[in-house]
Amino acid sequence: MPRVAILHYTPRPTWSSRKLLKALSKQGASTLYIVWPYLSAEIRGDCAIKYQGKCTNVDAIIVRGMGQGLSAEKYQFRLALLKAAEDSGILVVNPSFSLFLARDKFSSLRVLESHRIPVPRTIITENPSTALHFVEKVGQAVIKPLMGSLGLGSFRVADIDTAYHVVNLLLRVNQPIYLQEYLEKKDSMDLRVFVVGEKVVGSMYRQTIGGWKTNIARGAKPIPAHPEAEVLEAAVRATKLLGLFYAGVDIIETPNNEFYVIEVNASPLWRGLQSATGVDPAEEIAKLIIGLVKR
Repeated sequence: MPRVAILHYTPRPTWSSRKLLKALSKQGASTLYIVWPYLSAEIRGDCAIKYQGKCTNVDAIIVRGMGQGLSAEKYQFRLALLKAAEDSGILVVNPSFSLFLARDKFSSLRVLESHRIPVPRTIITENPSTALHFVEKVGQAVIKPLMGSLGLGSFRVADIDTAYHVVNLLLRVNQPIYLQEYLEKKDSMDLRVFVVGEKVVGSMYRQTIGGWKTNIARGAKPIPAHPEAEVLEAAVRATKLLGLFYAGVDIIETPNNEFYVIEVNASPLWRGLQSATGVDPAEEIAKLIIGLVKR
């Protein structure tokens, strides 16, 4: 019987974690829920990975949450721990390198752009003059945390004065400046495409309600979507290029029918997608992981 752990940073399983635990159990797996503070890795110990001081006897770990506002040291520790787990023969989903690559918005978009997947004009810098010049050049920009999620900490700026204040705030707290050209969304919606393996299991539009952010967590409305084949193919390719087993790919379609991949999420939520489409990605993820463990 495969033994699969769900790894998160919250003491109680989140909604998506519970869905995965249930789906894995239906596939015949033995499951457990674990949290970061009780994990450790050892060199020359009796086993590579321990949980609550005991050897972790699992076949796979599904990483559902890395944590918010991590220090560089804690970030490096979590990467090292996942890599140690992989080296010991545990299947990590998504793989450690791919998980951290996707979390780095700038580096992941560079990979996609190098393979001719459309992405917005984007810069990263620590120089305020460079940032302000970019805003001046593109007209409107979105300033984001380099490793944020759920739309938290993102600012839309339409003039140099506003950009100046946001940029200097980031510099005061020792953060790099990550900016993207603001793209008008067709019908005030963006697109989330959910990919598992090498297929799309569901898509939804996220329509803004009284704002510009389209995150479901920020109040956007989920609507079933049936994008063009070209868009779906780009989502599958983006997931594969980053080495992810599953992902939520965020795409903007513009009023002139162009599309751009904005971000690839390696630990995507899907409550909105399921409510809009009736599709439960947890079942597809569970099937994929059990198949990989048995291979």
